[in-house]
Amino acid sequence: MTDLFDRIEEIAGVAARQNEMLSHHTTFGVGGPCDLMAWVSTREALLEVLTVAKAENMPAFVLGKGSNLLVKDGGIDGIVIRLAGELAGVEIAGNQVKAGGGASLAELVSRATSAGIGGLEFLAGIPGSVGGAACANAGARDVWFGHRLLELAVVRGDLEDVRLTPEDVGFGYRTSGIAPDWVVTEAVLTGRAATIDQARHEVETYLARRRDSQPINERSAGCIFRNPSGHSAGHLIDKAGLKGLRVGGAEVSPVHANFIVNTGGATAREILELAAEVRRRVKDAYGVQLAFEISIVGKD
Repeated sequence: MTDLFDRIEEIAGVAARQNEMLSHHTTFGVGGPCDLMAWVSTREALLEVLTVAKAENMPAFVLGKGSNLLVKDGGIDGIVIRLAGELAGVEIAGNQVKAGGGASLAELVSRATSAGIGGLEFLAGIPGSVGGAACANAGARDVWFGHRLLELAVVRGDLEDVRLTPEDVGFGYRTSGIAPDWVVTEAVLTGRAATIDQARHEVETYLARRRDSQPINERSAGCIFRNPSGHSAGHLIDKAGLKGLRVGGAEVSPVHANFIVNTGGATAREILELAAEVRRRVKDAYGVQLAFEISIVGKD
């Protein structure tokens, strides 16, 4: 691993660290170590890192802002890639926003709002990256990332650069056709003209709604389960009387039943045990099998 670390660290536009604890990089605050974490600042550097990983048969996992994700306690084998520099930048052109895959949604919304661009405020308060939002088709209510996307740039698993339209991506409810081994490097979104005051008002409306209905000041990964057809996952969990249910440091949030929160010192195992118990009780009570909305990665 030392030889691989040296090869990765020598690539221009890369900073690397060995045995990095992923609990420091996830919104849940759990997760074991990775063999190597690489902060990659340019497209060229990204291609070099992926090329080395492929040549060494080393798994590579792209980590955004660590939300909508549970990393197991044993961590992740291989290389964890963080997009930085120009791959995390945000540019404004008219009513369009071009953002790197590693850009935070908070930065995207802030830049758009300051430029008098409306229509993207539904992303306010989502603690993820642009790449993660594309993969999960993040959104709120009836507005999703795919509704505002003009073009998406990805590096495929075969290391080919491609540009995709929303139709190419194939968005669905909290899903997309983006393959697990693709890396989202850039997204171009479109908004609408607005005054800065109008844009800020819309953003604040969304943020206030989230503050009132979600445990935003606690460590979580966002909604744990997808809404089943014709149902609200949170409503089913609440009706089953599961708010406040705990396993170790993991708790079903008393604020929003579709959130599991780390009250302090929770492990990934405890979170998974609690989620399994929630799924079992909801299935027993209502005959509905809840499916995870978050991604679960790593080893026990």
